[in-house]
Amino acid sequence: MLFFVRWPLVLVLLLLVAASLFPAAVTTAVQAHLPVNLDAVSAELKQLGQSATWLQAGLWYGAAFFFLVSAIRLIRRTQAFWAWLLGFACYGGRWALTQSDQPGGVLGTLQSLKPDDFRPENLATVSGPSADISLLGVILIVGLFVFVMDIFDRRFWDRQAG
Repeated sequence: MLFFVRWPLVLVLLLLVAASLFPAAVTTAVQAHLPVNLDAVSAELKQLGQSATWLQAGLWYGAAFFFLVSAIRLIRRTQAFWAWLLGFACYGGRWALTQSDQPGGVLGTLQSLKPDDFRPENLATVSGPSADISLLGVILIVGLFVFVMDIFDRRFWDRQAG
């Protein structure tokens, strides 16, 4: 039964790894002026790579690393929640860092949101605070599933020891 929850969860974590690594790699390529052909990358992502700082790229790399560690630990049936939590902290910290440049900062961004911003047609935009917060919400739901899997894994290892 848990097999059908564990492996989709591992795949989602690997998707989060890729979603964190790709913008970090584009930022690294653009900021370091690497001789990489970025013609296949969208103009929005190129602009993000030009406007992002090295700190933001580092937080993306950190999130990717900790999500990967969490996926590996989930496969091995060991404690994956804490690695997921560090990855979420890096991902959320990068979002908060980008919002600090906006007028009012993070609090101003959160106060400017309306319930209509979370309709599916409004969330279809790639950028925007409502889409970013929705993505953070999805990552939180993934973390809840990782936490539940850790509870079942703990029971498994406690039975093996006794």
